[in-house]
Amino acid sequence: MLFVIYLFLLIILPNLFFSNNAIGQTLESLNEKYHLTNPQIQVGLEPKEVKVDKFLNKVYVANERSNSISILDSNSGTLKEIFINTIPHDAEVNDKIHHVYVSGKSPSETISIIDGRTEELLQNIQLDQEPRDIEVNEKESKLYLAGKDGIRLIDDNGSMSLSIDPVKKYEVEGNYSKIAVDEEAEKVYVINEYPPQLLIFNNDLNLLDNLSIPDKKEPLDVEVDENDHSVYLITEKNFYKQYNDTGMMGVELKNKPSTLEVNEDSDIVYVISDHDVSIINGTTNTKIDKIIPLLGPLLELEVNEDSDIVYVLAEHGLYSLNEKTNRLSNISISEPLSNIEVNENSNIVYLTSKNSDSLFAIHGPKNKVAVGITFNISPLNSGKIICGDEKTEYPINQYLYEVPGITCTAKANSGYEFISWNENIDSNTTRPLKPCIEESHSFFDPIIEPIQKSLQIYNDTATTSFCITQYGTFTASFKALPAPLPTEYWIPLYGLVVSTVIGASIPSIILWAKTKGEVKKSNLHHNRIKSIYDEGKRDEHDLESLDKLKNEITDSFSKGNISQIRYSNLKDELSVLYQEIFMKKVDSMDDDKGMDPAIKLRLVREIRDAFSKGKLTELHYNILMNKITETEK
Repeated sequence: MLFVIYLFLLIILPNLFFSNNAIGQTLESLNEKYHLTNPQIQVGLEPKEVKVDKFLNKVYVANERSNSISILDSNSGTLKEIFINTIPHDAEVNDKIHHVYVSGKSPSETISIIDGRTEELLQNIQLDQEPRDIEVNEKESKLYLAGKDGIRLIDDNGSMSLSIDPVKKYEVEGNYSKIAVDEEAEKVYVINEYPPQLLIFNNDLNLLDNLSIPDKKEPLDVEVDENDHSVYLITEKNFYKQYNDTGMMGVELKNKPSTLEVNEDSDIVYVISDHDVSIINGTTNTKIDKIIPLLGPLLELEVNEDSDIVYVLAEHGLYSLNEKTNRLSNISISEPLSNIEVNENSNIVYLTSKNSDSLFAIHGPKNKVAVGITFNISPLNSGKIICGDEKTEYPINQYLYEVPGITCTAKANSGYEFISWNENIDSNTTRPLKPCIEESHSFFDPIIEPIQKSLQIYNDTATTSFCITQYGTFTASFKALPAPLPTEYWIPLYGLVVSTVIGASIPSIILWAKTKGEVKKSNLHHNRIKSIYDEGKRDEHDLESLDKLKNEITDSFSKGNISQIRYSNLKDELSVLYQEIFMKKVDSMDDDKGMDPAIKLRLVREIRDAFSKGKLTELHYNILMNKITETEK
């Protein structure tokens, strides 16, 4: 008998004190397990221009097809959309007074002014013609507009009603395409495509000089280095430097360029063509120092002067060039890109994509696609969250960008036990998170787990890990532990455990009973789905019943009442019903060609929201989105 007890303790004690069950495994959300990982944030339809207010830490995205501006607050992760009732063309931000200026091109030519602090549309200023470029003088709070009808000025002096200055303007017709402002020198530079000219104004648009382009070719872009007040411009053949209004010095370019950018700290100028980047020392301007061939087409260029990193936007990816080490890196993104902007304060790079109507964030130091996340603890002071290989304690209730794949661990404080992770869908809705590594069970689990809790032996069961894969707010929940079992009860407890081992020899009976219960529960859910389907209507009035049923099915799965296979089958059946309801809405949109774009956008958002919450499978989601695309042709 003593040998039996000794053998039992030899087997059971290692499992008792060093058990590693699912609570200590990596977790992920249902969206990650059953849907595509989505390392971007949805904005409006066909986003293009993106700008940042680096002091407010806000991102502004101009959405061409939804006639709107999306505002992402990178302090909290909140997203807001403002409709301006015209197609946005260009956008600029005044970091000093936190105003956002958006030029509209159709159906009306306007300048929309948004207050970045309140995120409200202040006013729309009607224009005679669409401006081709707008530029801000932050020091003087002035906005310059260039177009075919001349050059205009809006003095944003803080008044409630702003307008085009009727006096300060340049009304000579031309093809004015680009503006550059030297705030310190109090000069404004504007290029005219035909005749090829560089016009120099003071802040009030009084013409100071008009310089002809030496090669007589159409100027394509202009930039200013405010450190030495040099002006750089490009034509299809040459790169020119104009210094102190004394004429222009030129360098012949190998390929036709599209745009240029200058790092004012290092006086290095970058010029991109479709397939290469030319690097020129702005101080000497005697030759092209280096040409870097890249896989194009190349679209745009941005410089982070704080880190001396140059970002080159290509249609299907992003290149980063370290100016100090000349190291070139590539960030591959699986869809066409539209625009780029750098927040130098946060070291985050933002990219837009028209294909997925989304905004990407790039973590500057790590040079990888990032996601915005917020962690919470419930209840407060019940635990903490440790992230990464460095085991850094993560701040609570702060919106930060992290690279997907980082593992964060929820660790209980003394007197608490970890319960679960949840994803916060909105203020009233949460979604449980399931293990991405399947549970590992021991034969002795039914015996060990109650003993562990009674004795307050918590090894891996006191912590659990979470994989960062997508945007969201995630909460680690804990509960208070009961008082520990006094040591005088340990010996009698071992005797009880020995007798319990005999009962553990019938796992097949338990498994049979559990399977039978799963089938019964699964059939109950299936019959409710079938009853909704058999009713024949399947319209938006059924959405409430479907949502309730979906939550019940998810709850059954999270409690272990149904298996993963049965859960997946039930989700597929639900998705069929959701898809039919949304398809009726899409068909009605097809019948009404004059439908308000805002209503169409709302439907697209409903479908995306249903997909993100697991109501629609990827197959049914793609069918609906393809149908919407067809209705717009």
